[in-house]
Amino acid sequence: MTISWSLVDEVEVTDTWKILSLPVTSDVFRITTTITDIVGWESQRIQSGSYLQFIYPDPLLTKSKKNYIPVSEDVIIYELAVPTQLKEQGYMIRLISCRLSSRWVGKINFLTGFAKWNLKVEELV
Repeated sequence: MTISWSLVDEVEVTDTWKILSLPVTSDVFRITTTITDIVGWESQRIQSGSYLQFIYPDPLLTKSKKNYIPVSEDVIIYELAVPTQLKEQGYMIRLISCRLSSRWVGKINFLTGFAKWNLKVEELV
């Protein structure tokens, strides 16, 4: 059996919520993090993971709980299912949003205060 992945998006994680470019239908995701600012990562800049959150297309634009995604050298598989209540109402398509998870978000300048890295999200197809 061959496992197949489809790219959702790859973005720089910042201090503001960013919606990834494609909607998803899968419950299983492969996430890769890539440090793009090695000097900043190894200096006094803040190293922060990311929050990943789903947005559902119901009338209230319901959001999932925030899922913490650490920066890792390893590719990590996450199972992040659609909640049963939303699934029963037929909401299978959702958007993914992400932002830095640091308590310093909004308190210090993103450009000078945080080490930079990219988040790549793929869904199982």
